[in-house]
Amino acid sequence: MKIMVCNIGSSSFKFQLLDMTSETQLARGHTERVGSNEASVTYWVYGAKDVEKITAIPSHRHAVRDALEYLTKSNRPALKTLAELDGVGFKTIQAGEKNGSVLLTDDVLQAMEYYKSLAPAHNPPYLTAIYMFKELLPDTPLVGVFEPGFHVSIPRHAKIYGTPYEWIEKYNVIKYGYHGASHRYVTRQTVDVLGLPPDSHKIITCHLGGSSSLCAFKDGTSFDVSMGFSPQTGLLQGTRVGDMDPFILPYIMEKKGVSMHEALIELGENGGLAGLSGISADMRDINAAAERGHERARLARDKFIYDIKRYIGEYIVLMQGLDAITFTGGIGQKDAKLRNEVLTSLAFLGMQIDVAKNNAHAQIISTEQSTIAALVLETNEEIVVARETKKVIHNLSLLSAR
Repeated sequence: MKIMVCNIGSSSFKFQLLDMTSETQLARGHTERVGSNEASVTYWVYGAKDVEKITAIPSHRHAVRDALEYLTKSNRPALKTLAELDGVGFKTIQAGEKNGSVLLTDDVLQAMEYYKSLAPAHNPPYLTAIYMFKELLPDTPLVGVFEPGFHVSIPRHAKIYGTPYEWIEKYNVIKYGYHGASHRYVTRQTVDVLGLPPDSHKIITCHLGGSSSLCAFKDGTSFDVSMGFSPQTGLLQGTRVGDMDPFILPYIMEKKGVSMHEALIELGENGGLAGLSGISADMRDINAAAERGHERARLARDKFIYDIKRYIGEYIVLMQGLDAITFTGGIGQKDAKLRNEVLTSLAFLGMQIDVAKNNAHAQIISTEQSTIAALVLETNEEIVVARETKKVIHNLSLLSAR
């Protein structure tokens, strides 16, 4: 079974082509600066870089078309024809009550359209790409593996807000949670690496990067997650404000004489790590500035670490214990000092860090005597999407056979 996995950002398009009989990668590609006359396009086939070019990619439609032509018409084609594709999986973001791993039917696409305002940087380009695939591959199953799908197991009392109940019942205002593919992969890997019982464990996963979230994972299911109704909530992030009192917005609107739209734009452009630091949304730049004595860069870093600790403490209480904590994502995997600051705060619970292993970014960075295991793992969202896509297609074939 050959499955193509698509990961679409506001100005990027990434894909992998996988042979799911052995979970082998056949080809992959990465297009950056979609919408530009100088887009960067790189393709790999059978593990080797095959194409690297700067070219005009005016839209996501052009990015998709270029990728499909490469797969079938390059000097080393990974597919003879597009008909060889058994399915296409998308790491989709938000479809409200349709969230899960589902066939991308018209109803699901309508739900994605309805919830565009929750994921304005993601749903529109995903919809563009999905419609493009529908045109080119009308008989190929298209599957959406929605980010909140992993978190449907969160207890209802943890999902709701203290809003008027009509908002919950009529408008689906609840905590959805995101980064589902990453948390799904990393929690499974943590269980496997440590040999934990598959149905009896307490894990916290920290997906830390330009976009960040923490997940409490108990006894095989997501128990809670820091992101809520939208990806804007939870931890302070690159350009996302994180948790914030909702009455700040009307206050600022009144004091500055701006509209809700203008206030949200200002919050999105001048908030998060970038806004606090005045330097960058990239933690590497913030760290470098903080080491030079830049006060606001240090403040942004301290706030980010404080948020991580706050959620860890909350989840330890809610799960009544902790077996392991795992770091992933660009910051989680590469920032040893951050991991040290977070983990030393758990010393009172018996957490012991192996400093040498932490500085070397080893897989297990806690000591053998530590009461809580600490790990550093690379996530693999694409294989999660491929596996979920395979399941949906398999179930579809079973239904067709009845």
